[in-house]
Amino acid sequence: MLTRLVPIHQEMADRVFKQLERFVFGAVLTSALLAHAVPSRANAQTPVHGARKTATAPLSPDTIFKKYKDAVVRIEVSLHGASLGVGSGYFTAANGEITTSLHVIRPLLVHPESDVKIKTAKGAIFRNVKIGACSDSRGVDLCLLKVEHSPSAVLPPLDVEVTPGEAIVAIGHPRGLDFSVSTGIVSAVREHPSGWREVQIDAAISPGNSGGPIINRFGQGIGVVYQFERDGQNLNFGILAPEIRGLKAQIQPFQSISEARKNFADRSKRLAKRTYEKWMRPAIASLGDPKQRPTGFKWMRAQLGSSTFLMMLPDIFQNCERVDETDEASATTCATGGGDLILTIQKRPRSLEGPLHAYRGRRLVEARPLALVERLEAEGQWESQKARAASFMSRPSPARCHSIQKKQIVSSDESMNIAIRKKGFFQDATSVCRFETENDSEPGSLSVSQWIEAGSDFFGINVWVADPGRLLFAQGLSDLVLASAGNSQDDEALPYRLKLRPGLSKSPAPGRPRQISGTDIYDVFQDDTTSVTVARTGKTQPSQMNKMIGEWAASIAKSNGMKLTNNSTNGATQMSFTEVAGNNGRIANWVMNHPTDKAKSALLMLAVGFGEQETWVIFEVQNLAGASSTTRRSIAGAASTSTNMIGASDIPMNVDRFRGWVQEFEPIKNDSQD
Repeated sequence: MLTRLVPIHQEMADRVFKQLERFVFGAVLTSALLAHAVPSRANAQTPVHGARKTATAPLSPDTIFKKYKDAVVRIEVSLHGASLGVGSGYFTAANGEITTSLHVIRPLLVHPESDVKIKTAKGAIFRNVKIGACSDSRGVDLCLLKVEHSPSAVLPPLDVEVTPGEAIVAIGHPRGLDFSVSTGIVSAVREHPSGWREVQIDAAISPGNSGGPIINRFGQGIGVVYQFERDGQNLNFGILAPEIRGLKAQIQPFQSISEARKNFADRSKRLAKRTYEKWMRPAIASLGDPKQRPTGFKWMRAQLGSSTFLMMLPDIFQNCERVDETDEASATTCATGGGDLILTIQKRPRSLEGPLHAYRGRRLVEARPLALVERLEAEGQWESQKARAASFMSRPSPARCHSIQKKQIVSSDESMNIAIRKKGFFQDATSVCRFETENDSEPGSLSVSQWIEAGSDFFGINVWVADPGRLLFAQGLSDLVLASAGNSQDDEALPYRLKLRPGLSKSPAPGRPRQISGTDIYDVFQDDTTSVTVARTGKTQPSQMNKMIGEWAASIAKSNGMKLTNNSTNGATQMSFTEVAGNNGRIANWVMNHPTDKAKSALLMLAVGFGEQETWVIFEVQNLAGASSTTRRSIAGAASTSTNMIGASDIPMNVDRFRGWVQEFEPIKNDSQD
């Protein structure tokens, strides 16, 4: 008789979700759906500059609400008439185009039996909805819709100046309370690590506001509400309006729901495959050779009972926390910022009869009612849905089971073998079974599960994803945890966390630096126009700190064949005091010019963290417009004809960006035992 080792996402859903770091607006049931995680944000508060087309005078909040209430719509996705969640949207064009958040409409795109209802403030209802461009390669949480309607109010996506401190109004449907208004200010303008610009606001926001407009005091739509920090105090975020224009620029035709579903699924699969091939597979392979490890991964800690171990995860995961169920059943759950990816590792007593690999081709878990069913029963609606009960059930697949021999096992996609660490957490494992569960707790979601047998213990690795098209990525993630779990000498191959912008790749063998003497860590990340270097050297005496910064900067410039230039004329600060890597720090920047060739110039940004035992030096060299390919070769290590370089007017923005992510730099102290 089988006793279910149920993935923790099913059996502990309520407990786990309540402890998640963030919830996303309009999320279906209790978990969040977001196209990308929201990692730690850069501390850049540079205003977004554009033409401000103002009214003759600022408008009061009640005037803004009266004037633009009719631009806002209520969006509800349902499964056979049972509501999956309510979100917001608003008209951005007079032809009936609507902008909303992708996660509001995602259930419609991933579940073939779902439908949508859009309601205007005047009560008009639309079910025949066309779907345009949704998200992009960066994962921006936006989607364009269209209905046959000529709205009386429109909020076009203007490129206007957004300044911290200015007053704003948000209109939406918090907790399903239709067409509610809240007021506040812009707290900051930030750059999302994935590359889009977002606005931080303090206006009251709740689930259901997602996709609604953020309006400035001149009646201009400056952004789209998409997330709030559950544990923060009035800490809410919107995507800036110009990103809508970027989505429109994709020239994606508006399609029927069925066509959009197919395109969305195809694109998700393509992106998942590309991510798996470019990052996940190399990360798994690099466990035997840390020098080949791609960027974008970090070591995070899991705890199962009294056992603690490190595992490698993509850096989109923000936190891991222990969520034990009983004394005998322990677990750790890790979540991305938006909750669209949830990883759970659990340990349970053995309950199956016979070896685990003997269950090949059988179902290890039974179909279960979705969490939605409990709500329908409480509301007295379940009787009318019983005829469609299959749509409200999870669908687990048969198990694919293998015995583990010589610490080698076939990967989830069966295209490669993965090695389990000989001194890792799963070093005593003898069998593994894998299966997938469609509709895992929510309609349209998916989970990838691995059960591992090790003596009298059973372990489970479960990856829950909001988008089933990301199956291959989820499989690769579960394999990465299985292969990396444990403690070994290369766990600290990259003894720091640093969220770099997309596109930078790690140099496999940078050699020892000429610029920073006495280093024991030296890494270089680069593309064709930029080079970022991280170095660790010994303790610096307080009296020598400023002197050493000057010497390092001069040495960096000399190694690039240039000289330092005072940067004050470019609107950037020469030297400032701040915390770097949790230590007393300095941040400075210069323009470097070639002594004879004025076309050769670059921006040098340098941050130093002075600790009690060590000094961390981080610097970025970025080409300025006009630099020749010879200069680019000396800076980035490869000749390039790229024109993706910054000009002098862009220096303040790049300095702020550098300051933001450097302040998120964190050395890792390894206290694990091998």
